[in-house]
Amino acid sequence: MIHFKEMPYERVSYEELEGRYRPLMEELRKAAGAEACMAVLKKRYELTADMTAMDLCYVRHDMDVNDAFYAAEQDYYDEIGPKLNDLSNQLDRLILDSPYRKELEKLLGPYVFAVMEAGQSGFNSRLIELAQEENKLLARYNQLTSNGTVEWEGEKRKRNLMTPLAQSPDRDVRRRVSLAIADSWEAQRQELEEIFDKLLDNRRRQAKAMGFSDYVELSYFRMMRIGYGPKEVAAFRELVKKYLVPLSRKLEERRRDRLGLEHLCIYDSGVHFPQGNPVPVCVESASASGPGADRAWETAPDDGADETQAGRKADSAGAKRGARPGSTAACLEATRRMYTEMSPETAEFIAFLLDNGLADVEIREGKRDGGYMTIFEKYRAPFIFANFDGTIENAYIMCHEGGHAFQGYLKRDEEIREHCRNTSEMAETHAMAMEFFAMPYMELFFGERAGDYRAMHLEDAVRLIINQCLQDEFQQLVYESPDMTAAECNRLWARLDREYFPDKDYDGNVNLREGRGWQRIPHIYHWPFYAIDYALAEICALGYYRWMQEDKAASWESYLRLCRESGTMDFPDLVESAGLGSPFEEETMIRLADWVERKLAGPEG
Repeated sequence: MIHFKEMPYERVSYEELEGRYRPLMEELRKAAGAEACMAVLKKRYELTADMTAMDLCYVRHDMDVNDAFYAAEQDYYDEIGPKLNDLSNQLDRLILDSPYRKELEKLLGPYVFAVMEAGQSGFNSRLIELAQEENKLLARYNQLTSNGTVEWEGEKRKRNLMTPLAQSPDRDVRRRVSLAIADSWEAQRQELEEIFDKLLDNRRRQAKAMGFSDYVELSYFRMMRIGYGPKEVAAFRELVKKYLVPLSRKLEERRRDRLGLEHLCIYDSGVHFPQGNPVPVCVESASASGPGADRAWETAPDDGADETQAGRKADSAGAKRGARPGSTAACLEATRRMYTEMSPETAEFIAFLLDNGLADVEIREGKRDGGYMTIFEKYRAPFIFANFDGTIENAYIMCHEGGHAFQGYLKRDEEIREHCRNTSEMAETHAMAMEFFAMPYMELFFGERAGDYRAMHLEDAVRLIINQCLQDEFQQLVYESPDMTAAECNRLWARLDREYFPDKDYDGNVNLREGRGWQRIPHIYHWPFYAIDYALAEICALGYYRWMQEDKAASWESYLRLCRESGTMDFPDLVESAGLGSPFEEETMIRLADWVERKLAGPEG
């Protein structure tokens, strides 16, 4: 295996790739039997591996959006990407129409063909120019948001470096930070709204070109939603409103009481404890499996004595490793220890990942915000892109993206590469479930405040589900309305925000009060209708968390099986095969809402 920094980059041209695709298509047309078709697919896998340069470029461009070389290379791939998608679709069409389809279905599985059929409905050559136009708009969005800064105490700071201050124990600091961040987004609002307006127009034209009444219909094929549709998703959102919105209001009231406040305002939304949220200390000597490790609630010390003691432990651990407690190096070492202790499979995975430099986690000027996992197919290597900001994000992101990466690593030797394609709701289940399987090891990151992290994460899981449903309903209504303006989008978001979060108080934050919060969400621009997949996945992940309290070994075996079977059947069937309750069933929602409330009520729950 080659280290990430040593992976060579050389542009792959459209002409070169087309020159390899066309002969494969001709071979499929002339293939005499299913085995001959499979031989063509193996050549396709080699072709896909040789396109790894495109993924390397994407990552290295995101590492510094202002790097002129990789910016130009990414512009080139944004231009040829839709044409490559069309070539891939043409090859899929030949497989779908093959006279040996029945034999191929036995070899590949019927689910692979269902995915290919959905792909045919989601894209064809009529969309190439529109997709190129869409890519340019998204590149403009990335450039704009990646360079977003906040004016704070006489200096400009990168916007995502404001998170620790936004979670300050000092309420006045939180309020001023919230307003400063709002001013930063307001400064970009006109351009953000212009980009989104053009994206709406573009995507509506895409839907029309493909013969759909609106982009909502097209998106369900794009997202490979197999086994359920808009009707089931709408019913799911109503279950969330019925059972989780009331639960969230109860949890918010408990948080208000915990913080000692008469009333919660928007700038209090990221803070869970009066002394502030737990932050990474990465205590090397902490027990990851001792008494109380699985408890959902532990009250942090009220005075400074125990905090100082925890700090001394962290300083000592850091000195042994030569890494500052809570630093990037210390958090990566805690990540290594967590996965090493978790299971033999995760131990092998994390050694592969970190020893080969397959993670870029530090915030830098010009680096794109957020985090993701991708696979470098040539090396069968997962890669994690993240931004450590000194908050719980340092631990959370290595659990979430680590879940994606672990599943990719488990499938790296899979011969049928179509079985490595995950639909997004299943991919997010891998990631979100890992967040909960990692819970017993949080002492490695947070020392004596690990219990606080566990409680905070569970509370946030409820809010996440609700927020993703809000985003999904917002997008459905926007894309169903052919002439909705930016101002109307803002009013719609404000209305839905009050419906899903009825107690939210913006206290003078005009940017959020006027319904412009959606403009801060990259997925709304980049990946329409992805949000609901997080909500569905979180229900499954909570199901695993509940299960691991009862039978940790059985739940872990189910998770491993789920990771290995992904890509071979649709989401509802995978959930059933894993032994999890369906997110679409009311009984699942009732059971989980009740369990979460009891779990957060205290150790006795």
